[in-house]
Amino acid sequence: MKVSECCDLFLSYMADKSPNTVKNYRVDFNQFIKIVGDKNINEITKADIAKFRMTLQMQNKKSSTIARKLASVNSLFQYLMDLELVSSSPITKSHRPKVSQKIPSALSNEEVKKLIDALDSIQDKAIVVLFLTTGLRSSELLSIKKSNIVVERNGQTFSIDRLIEGEVKEGDIAYIRVVGKGDKEREVPITGKTLEILVQYLKSINEFLDDNEYIFPISYHLLWRKIKNIGKKLAITLHPHKLRHTAATMALSSGAELRVIQELLGHASPVTTARYAKVGQKQLLKATKALSENIDL
Repeated sequence: MKVSECCDLFLSYMADKSPNTVKNYRVDFNQFIKIVGDKNINEITKADIAKFRMTLQMQNKKSSTIARKLASVNSLFQYLMDLELVSSSPITKSHRPKVSQKIPSALSNEEVKKLIDALDSIQDKAIVVLFLTTGLRSSELLSIKKSNIVVERNGQTFSIDRLIEGEVKEGDIAYIRVVGKGDKEREVPITGKTLEILVQYLKSINEFLDDNEYIFPISYHLLWRKIKNIGKKLAITLHPHKLRHTAATMALSSGAELRVIQELLGHASPVTTARYAKVGQKQLLKATKALSENIDL
């Protein structure tokens, strides 16, 4: 089989993954074929892999980008090995560049306040506040539907429509169900000012919103451009992941334990099973509540 045919087979296998994941694989595979040629898959050698890496380096690609693209190609070969179409992967550890574990920068408390005060639209405010108080990924935020939000009040649960049609009361907790990396599902709790801002936003669009429609009907690239432009007005380098890292940094400085932050950010087991693990919903609620209270919303 040709490399392109094998790539198509793998992409069909990955069709149920997120559109962004599939898109990244497709881009990486197209680049691989362009550099090494659409030869028979069994003819791909270690020299081809070295050529692929060297070409990417000459294009001044970051080490992290090169590592990701090589990981994509390796995933293809692992899949083909499972199908017994190839006997081994030509990619070895020596092909993979060392990736520096650079810690992303976070906004200072002053910058966070400046950012919140500068937000013009209720949609922008809802997006930024959710990022800052929950640490959601961009893909997770964009995948939220109205039906994914459940509200708890005095031990009873109901849909978010009750708050949209009424008002947020003290003690109300909303749980947002999101699917993170590796298709891991978790529920992220929000309360207080964060919940009020989200409900205010949902009220503004509710007449156009069905339960199974995304509450933020914008593309991944538009979201990044939106956040970047907000930062540009304030002379701050800004992107969604920086807001996510800011949430983690603020949660840590607010006293949340590292394992709770890992759970909140979706780096551990899903919160739906957290009651049986070390981290529970009460601890997650404490973390998001501390974030909400520490930001002047």
